[in-house]
Amino acid sequence: MVICLSRQYGSGGREIGRRLAERLGIAFYDRELIELAAARGEIRVSKLEDADERRGNPWLFESLYEGNGAVNRGSSPNDTLYWLQSEVIRDKARKENCILVGRCADQVLNRAGIPHLSLYICAPLEERIKRISSIEQIDERSALSLIRKTDKQRKSYYEYYTGGNWGAPENYDLCVNSARYGIDQTVELLVRYCQSL
Repeated sequence: MVICLSRQYGSGGREIGRRLAERLGIAFYDRELIELAAARGEIRVSKLEDADERRGNPWLFESLYEGNGAVNRGSSPNDTLYWLQSEVIRDKARKENCILVGRCADQVLNRAGIPHLSLYICAPLEERIKRISSIEQIDERSALSLIRKTDKQRKSYYEYYTGGNWGAPENYDLCVNSARYGIDQTVELLVRYCQSL
């Protein structure tokens, strides 16, 4: 079972994915994909961290000239990270049951013809503001700004690398409003759904 999980910032998607992986007894990959990509390309993680799930500026970037043969020298950190993470995503999906969070994993696997389940976790903006405000210990205005910025980056990244429309329901097998059910019940719903397949 391979699950690709996309999420709106503040919807609890990462926590839901981690807990779902624990319940299903499968591997969970989110930020770990940065480290795995860096190791694959023999590049320092510090060179790639800021490029994670962000579209680069095609006119202004610091070229990468380190790494092994898997790295296209002179490329932007963003492009390099996307291609290395795509290799890692395909490799993990072929070898083990896992949940892959973000990083255009659904489209990467679609293009490779690798079967997977594609989930999208969303929530109303007001609920996401409350959640981020609480987690980050910031006021609601700052939380709103952070949510808009992060969602804009994810949308731009997804659309640039896939040509698809991030968050469009037709791109996913199942879309869930986590605010309607809460984190615990959303996990329960997804466990039942996955076990029924």
